[in-house]
Amino acid sequence: MEDPYYDRQILLDRIAELEKRLEVLENEKNEYEHLTFAWTNNLGQWYWHVDTNRVEFNPLKVTALGYSLDEIPETIDYQFFTSKLHPDDYDHVMQVMADHMMGLCPAYEVEYRIQAKNGT
Repeated sequence: MEDPYYDRQILLDRIAELEKRLEVLENEKNEYEHLTFAWTNNLGQWYWHVDTNRVEFNPLKVTALGYSLDEIPETIDYQFFTSKLHPDDYDHVMQVMADHMMGLCPAYEVEYRIQAKNGT
């Protein structure tokens, strides 16, 4: 019979290895976006985990808006960014998101203005 501790340790080691790989991939993605960011004139991509209302994003998005990373909550929700949408863009952005969520368009891609920390 196999030792359950040994099996558990194998799983923990594998999880640690995968977490390290994920961190490397995220760093490489952020470095790539940092290199292309200035040329693309956008705030990059973000990923919304609907089930937890948690948003993953490139930190450049927040710093480009004038925030330092220590000024923002550890976990960012969808409302953090949508609350900063320009009022004239809000309805259109929300409609595009709804269309995507209902399967009417394959990707959520939209241009909008977002308010920076200083109000601009």
